[in-house]
Amino acid sequence: MTALLGKLVALSVSDAPDRARLGLPAREVDRALFSICTVIVRSGAKIVYGGNLDPNGLTFSMFRHLAGAYVAAKEVPFVHIIPEPVFRKAPFDALVHALREGASVVKTHAHIDRDLVPLRAVEDGLRIGTGASGIRLRSDGEFRSWLDAKPELNTASAFSAAREAITRLSDARVVLGGKMGLLNDPRDAYEGAKPGIVEEALLSLAAHLPCVPLGAFGGAARDVAIALGLLDPAKRVPRGEQAPTYASSLALLVAYRDKIPVELQPALASLADDDRGEPMAYDIAVLLEQWLA
Repeated sequence: MTALLGKLVALSVSDAPDRARLGLPAREVDRALFSICTVIVRSGAKIVYGGNLDPNGLTFSMFRHLAGAYVAAKEVPFVHIIPEPVFRKAPFDALVHALREGASVVKTHAHIDRDLVPLRAVEDGLRIGTGASGIRLRSDGEFRSWLDAKPELNTASAFSAAREAITRLSDARVVLGGKMGLLNDPRDAYEGAKPGIVEEALLSLAAHLPCVPLGAFGGAARDVAIALGLLDPAKRVPRGEQAPTYASSLALLVAYRDKIPVELQPALASLADDDRGEPMAYDIAVLLEQWLA
C-alpha cells in the first residue's frame, strides 16, 4: 500500500463531550484512531499532529501504538507540532522525557516565534534547531531564559498560528471528535479564537486541501460534517449553552461546501457517519488518494 506515498496527513482528534450520548465508549475512539494511523502510514504517508505532552493523552497513545511496528523504519511516521502555549508551559524534564520516548516514531517541532523549530532530546538535555543555528539547553533555567527572549503571542493567536503552520505543512486533514465549548463542562473549554477542529477544517478547505470529518464519534467534527452538508442536521446532538464563538465559527464552513469535489461527496458523506474502525480507515485512504489525484 503506497497510495499516499510522500504525503503528510494532518490528524485533528480529541475526545468529544457528546460521545457517550451517541452510545460510543472511549475505546471506540481509540480503536478508530489507531486504525486510521496504521492505514495512513502503511499507505506511505506521514501523520502530522498538533498535540500536548500529556503522557496519558492521545498524542502519546498514538506514538506508542506505532512504536513497535516502525522502530526500524528509515522514516519516522509522525510529525508532532507543539503549539507555543503548550511549549511554554512544559517543564524542562517532562519535555526531554517526552522527546526521548517518541524518538523512534516522531519528529517533534515547537511552533514558536511564528516558526517551526526542531526539537530532540540529547544526552545532557535538549537540542533546539539544527546545524549552526542549533543550541543545546541543559536545564530548566536555560530553557526559560531562551523562551523569555522570544516574543510571545497571546493564547488565541498562538494556537491559530500553529494550526496555520500545520496546514501549510500538510497535504490533507482528517478530523475526529473535538471540543464544543459547552459552558456546563469546564473540561470542554477550547483554547483559541475558534474551536480547534472547526478552525482546522476551515484552514484546510481554504487552502484547497482534502478534509475528512468523521462525525460518527461526536464532537465538533460531527458539527463540521453537518455544516458541510455531509450529515443531516437532524443528527445534531442536543447540547446546552456553548461558547459564543462556536456557532459563528461553524457558520463560516457553509461557504466552503463547494471545495468538496461533487463526485466525492457521497463517499465523504458515508465516512461522516461511519464508526467501523479498520474498514473506515481503508475507505479514508482511498478517498484521500482520489481527492489528491
